[in-house]
Amino acid sequence: MNIAIILDCRQRGFLSQAQMQNDFLRANPMLSGSAEMWLLYDADKPDVLPQMACDVRHIVWISLPENGLAEPALEALTALFDQRPAKLLLCASGEAADELATRLAFRIGGVSGTGVVKAERSETHWRVVRPAYGSRMWATRTLNGSSLCISVAATGGKPARTTPVHAQETDFSAPSAPAGWLVDFQQEPQLPDNGLHNASAVLVIGQGAGSAEQVRRLEAFARQIHAEPGCSRPVAMNAWCEMSRMVGISGVVAAPDVCIVAGASGAAALMAGIDRSEFIVAINTDPHAAIFAQADVGIVDDLDDVLSALAACYSCTSV
Repeated sequence: MNIAIILDCRQRGFLSQAQMQNDFLRANPMLSGSAEMWLLYDADKPDVLPQMACDVRHIVWISLPENGLAEPALEALTALFDQRPAKLLLCASGEAADELATRLAFRIGGVSGTGVVKAERSETHWRVVRPAYGSRMWATRTLNGSSLCISVAATGGKPARTTPVHAQETDFSAPSAPAGWLVDFQQEPQLPDNGLHNASAVLVIGQGAGSAEQVRRLEAFARQIHAEPGCSRPVAMNAWCEMSRMVGISGVVAAPDVCIVAGASGAAALMAGIDRSEFIVAINTDPHAAIFAQADVGIVDDLDDVLSALAACYSCTSV
């Protein structure tokens, strides 16, 4: 099967996006075959490229203006597809990738899916699987089309390993049609990454914390043990914590080595953000909380008492 891996190197976290594409490829070994990487960049090509979980035989570089629009990328990718058709066009994860996959599929006469975790091809159609209803169910869709454009489900933000380029490289001259309706374009620098995506340890604070002041104290404790603080959706909606630190299906999807969940019941939307953690510790006063069914270690106790004891142990241990 001919696969085109589409990656926007203009994004600061493109290596993390590549890792999510790798996670999809490893979860779908039936989609094996030769692959190409179609890489979008603006001024300079990146110094390093991700090591992909498939045999990449060709790299196509596409230089695009940084004007905040999807149209230049869509026009370039459509023209490139006409020259180098592929059965599967694999975009990264997130809103921009969802838009790219959907609109590109329409332009090339293919079919699309967003947030996909599994895809398989029969003789006549594609079947794709994605989370639905806050990750409480799996939605399976059968799509009738030749080429499939998808964005992959978020799986955590650890960057892909980098590797020297050994594949054949080509520079593609993208057609340029300036948008007549765009009068001006300005960019504001984004806030620095809060570190949740790449953290090796995360403390997720739930509504059981009780107040914004308590959340501040728990955030300080998290940093004391070299963990990144995150929060559940109710905590973020109560304005006890920054929205950028909300963990779950509508926030950050983290994949730390250790995840401590304190005072959260374990709703499906939250679990979608931490279920790729290597080790989960749950702290809750309710012995029947759903979080315990997903945790490697469960502690039925007040989170203050448990975390205070953990802080005391940590201060006596050289880590």
